[in-house]
Amino acid sequence: MSVPMHQLPEQQPSVWQPTSVEEAIQLKHKWGKDAVFIAGGTWLRTRWENGLALMPQYFISLGRILVLSGLTVNSQGQVHIGPALSIADLMKNELVQQKCGLLVQACSEIAAPSIRNLASIGGNVMTRTGDLIPALLVMDAQIRCTDGQNERTIALKDWLAAPQGAHDEIMTGIIVQAGGWQEQEQEQVQKNEIIHEFYLKVGRREAFTPSVVTVAGRLSLQADGTVTDIALAAGGGNAVPARFPTLEAGIIGKPLFKATLQILHKGVIADFNAVADDYAGVAYRKQTAANLIISECFKAWRKGGGAYAP
Repeated sequence: MSVPMHQLPEQQPSVWQPTSVEEAIQLKHKWGKDAVFIAGGTWLRTRWENGLALMPQYFISLGRILVLSGLTVNSQGQVHIGPALSIADLMKNELVQQKCGLLVQACSEIAAPSIRNLASIGGNVMTRTGDLIPALLVMDAQIRCTDGQNERTIALKDWLAAPQGAHDEIMTGIIVQAGGWQEQEQEQVQKNEIIHEFYLKVGRREAFTPSVVTVAGRLSLQADGTVTDIALAAGGGNAVPARFPTLEAGIIGKPLFKATLQILHKGVIADFNAVADDYAGVAYRKQTAANLIISECFKAWRKGGGAYAP
């Protein structure tokens, strides 16, 4: 790690390794803003190196809290992902590969393999701008958090909408439905329906680059091109990723013809809360997100023979 000398604390940070969530929260309450939870630390390191944040006096490592690195499936078919699980280990998990293909695809677009070996899925989400978030949003992911006494489960979209730091909590799980979309796909094939899901990331170069725009989506179409289900999300850069609930609701039940695609394109441009930075402006990000989403919607339309329809 290369941090300017003037940004280092007077004393070298001390690392604490609690073995339970309750112990970790107690340590955070004890030291407050002078302490930080840390798993892989890849995102925090970049902030310290770039002078965006001061290195704290205390590191509270989550590495020895085994429950935060596990992956289980309950009787309802929900996958509970430990937030401290590394992105590389998440990608290698056979259950995730079989049941959460969209999430695996998104993980493969995160940084370089060496970073994925360290970076955690929870850390990516905790940044509130992580590239995994659009995929998790269209998967209707939920977040489980605790303050050490009470545990709550909240939809990821609602967690992102809440003010940052509104709750003094630690994330204990990320919940997605195992195979929900794949099982729907099998049913829809029998009904002669089409399903399409996608994840796309645009950066300044082909690989190992911060995102300019990241989009994800899932569509379900009847044989005549009518949209029966749709979920879209966009993020990238410093934008907090979000779904398009009003736009999605307005599309369901409509045929995915040219006029519908035009509505989608205009809606994404209008509703995407893009944030400008040194790499790209708001207008470019909005246009790019809309183009990517419409391109994938067109692919879904073609799957159902829409390109040859009247």
